[in-house]
Amino acid sequence: MDDRSIRIAVLLAGHVIFLSAAALRVIRGQRGHLVRTEAPWWIQYYPPVVWIPFVVVYAQVAWLPSLVPALDLASSFQLFGLALAIASACFAAWGMWTLGRSYGIRLDLFEGHTLKTDGAFALVRHPMYLGIVLFHVGASLALESVPLLILTAVVVVPFTAARIAAEEGVLREAFGRYAEYAQRVPALVPIVGTR
Repeated sequence: MDDRSIRIAVLLAGHVIFLSAAALRVIRGQRGHLVRTEAPWWIQYYPPVVWIPFVVVYAQVAWLPSLVPALDLASSFQLFGLALAIASACFAAWGMWTLGRSYGIRLDLFEGHTLKTDGAFALVRHPMYLGIVLFHVGASLALESVPLLILTAVVVVPFTAARIAAEEGVLREAFGRYAEYAQRVPALVPIVGTR
């Protein structure tokens, strides 16, 4: 598979998440607020903000490749990265679709919001965030992008950790049974016990 095909495949994998978010926004329509959170804007709008490193690096890789330091990986590592990006995007989308009408970009809770513990949420409490982080790692490998790997470590991972901490507080306050769920299901890594 040539580099151009890999770039296109990575971009299409990212669109699995973007299109799921857009479709769910249309499906759920307008909802009344139950809880408005007071988190900083960058935590509230984590989903679009966390994609900025990918978009910037992707544009550089696609249109200014000579400006982007490359990892020069074997094609098997590039394909592994592509597979990871695709699988991670699908996992994140599965989490979004499991939430259904409860899905939203902000941390606010709305009328009809329920605590989901099935589907992807039976494996980890934050499948969308796990999918987003692993997508970035996979895209870094597939695109052989040093800048994306660095930005994943210094932007995506810390933003994700901050968003999870804020979201956990909202969910613990809103749903009494969240503490029991958090004891049973890990936050991000399915095989790691605590939480």
